[in-house]
Amino acid sequence: MALRRLNRRQVLALGGTALLGSLGARAQTPKSIRIGLVVPTRTGPGQVVSSMYEAVGEAARMGAILAGDEIGQNAELMGRELKVFPASAPTAEAATRAAERLIATEKVLALVGGVGPGQAEALAKVAEGRKVLFFNIGDPRTTLRDACNRYTFHVEASAAMYLDALADWFVRSSFRRWFFIYPKTPEGQGLYQRMIKALTLRHWGAKEAGKALVAASQPDYSREIQSIRASGADVVLLLLNAEDQLAFLGQYESLGLSVPVTAFPDPVSQTRDYYSALRLAAPKTSAGYRATPWEATLDAYGARELNARFSEHWGQVMDPSAWAAYESVKMLFEAASFGQTLEPSKLVAYLEKPQTVFDVHKGIGVSFRPWDHQLRQTLYLVKLSAQAQASVELSKRRAMASLVGELPAIYRPGTDPIERLDQLGDLRGDSRCRFK
Repeated sequence: MALRRLNRRQVLALGGTALLGSLGARAQTPKSIRIGLVVPTRTGPGQVVSSMYEAVGEAARMGAILAGDEIGQNAELMGRELKVFPASAPTAEAATRAAERLIATEKVLALVGGVGPGQAEALAKVAEGRKVLFFNIGDPRTTLRDACNRYTFHVEASAAMYLDALADWFVRSSFRRWFFIYPKTPEGQGLYQRMIKALTLRHWGAKEAGKALVAASQPDYSREIQSIRASGADVVLLLLNAEDQLAFLGQYESLGLSVPVTAFPDPVSQTRDYYSALRLAAPKTSAGYRATPWEATLDAYGARELNARFSEHWGQVMDPSAWAAYESVKMLFEAASFGQTLEPSKLVAYLEKPQTVFDVHKGIGVSFRPWDHQLRQTLYLVKLSAQAQASVELSKRRAMASLVGELPAIYRPGTDPIERLDQLGDLRGDSRCRFK
């Protein structure tokens, strides 16, 4: 579907001061900005889904293409060019091959991706070796931040940010006794320990009511569910992957427990497709609260217009990965334009500056933390509807969830924006990343 050329008011709604404001520097700015998107997408004539990560990747593809069309059309007004090159990669090995090809044949300035097992590490390795930028939009793990890759920047919120947001919202809502379900893996242990840290250091009165370690893809959770029943917990936190969350919740509902359940927001579990699966697995239990970096019902800060343009163009709601890909393309274009360079090392230095601030339709200027390249940003709490039905109809898909909270509070008088946003996630002293 072709997009019409946007007028000046619409350009400004895109955060377009970055576009129009740089007209005076046109002679110094790069003429062609080329970005590669590497994600798993639906392929074949029937668009058959063969991986649960494809819904995330497909949304990212739509977001990146929309950004390329909207910003690219207006870049032409400045005598410049923005090109987005999508590549489908179902595995980490395929992501490496796609990234190398895009760098060699399309001369891309940056890679956007990181959706699916091992893909973020693979793209970070290529970016580090070939000295191109990589914007991670699909992997929240702490280990990726601790790897300290100089050319990697994280638009996807970190695990620590998600856990801090969940702790803050639930404890302030008087859910103080927590029961944890987490897998017997280093990653599961790390999530559990980071959540205990959030509750211990930041929230007086919060405590652990119980915990259960489980195996990956465990078929039966009846013993763990009975432990929850006996614990007196106010809330259950699932630190499981998206597939295991579904299995647990289905059994939990069948046994009739009423303790509210929330879950770690694996990127797969943030999509409307996943919300549909939750409705089928556990209609009552799934109607709870979940954290997300973007929500299709958000209507402030220009988000309503962005969500509407995405839905008009694609006939879909804007899932979080679509937002992350859109904003990645936008930020890369603005960085090259304002930084007036296509040299990756200079762009890294530009992105690390505290003064480098971007509008990502969240109502507050955001920046990358210089110590681990994590994007500071607000997160949202959404409530899944108990009445909404799984459907392909746009209005019904939008109604599956509604916005109930924003964290942290971004309009707190007398505090610095960076101070407010740094309430979520690891500060410099907590990070293991030390750039050389």
